[in-house]
Amino acid sequence: MDNSKFTYSYSPARNDEVDKITAKYIKTEKKPDSDMERLRKLDRQAERPGTFAGIAVGIIGVLILGLGLSLMLSFDHFTAGLIVGVLGLGIAAAATPVSKAVTRQSREKVRDEILELSRRIKQGQG
Repeated sequence: MDNSKFTYSYSPARNDEVDKITAKYIKTEKKPDSDMERLRKLDRQAERPGTFAGIAVGIIGVLILGLGLSLMLSFDHFTAGLIVGVLGLGIAAAATPVSKAVTRQSREKVRDEILELSRRIKQGQG
């Protein structure tokens, strides 16, 4: 007589992990983006350069401002520190206009495609 018997154990956490690992190795056809997904992607793509430019200019300005403060307080170069600090403050203040200008330029590059996608989505074609 055979003493082997059927056993089954179910573990949802284990199966989820197995599915996630398996999904990495299964080749799937990349489906084309829907119009709405493409519209969102283009919008993010247009906003990103302006954000990065604004952050970079702001950080540079604040670092220069800090250099000016250091000159004034630590090294007793009050006049040079004041000039450098005001310069840094001006650069930091320019971060928002720089961000807006770069964003405006990058929006201009994708303007036609975004307007076309918007028109198609509104008409129910997307």
